[in-house]
Amino acid sequence: MKILGITLSMFILLTCFSLTLDIYEGFDMKTAILNALSPFKVMELIEICVVFVLLAFFIAQSVLQLFTKYKSQRRS
Repeated sequence: MKILGITLSMFILLTCFSLTLDIYEGFDMKTAILNALSPFKVMELIEICVVFVLLAFFIAQSVLQLFTKYKSQRRS
């Protein structure tokens, strides 16, 4: 669960940092958000599928570890 929290925190902080830099460069908020999402526009279908599969594995592993931890604490 810690890994998931750290990953989400890093994602949020780095996205905010990227948006802040774009705004300081003079872009409006809509353009800054589009710049943050632009790497996904050039991805092909197979690349998007691979990204979603990797994210699904990461989330599934975190949830599985959470359930096994909860289950072992319940037995004790």
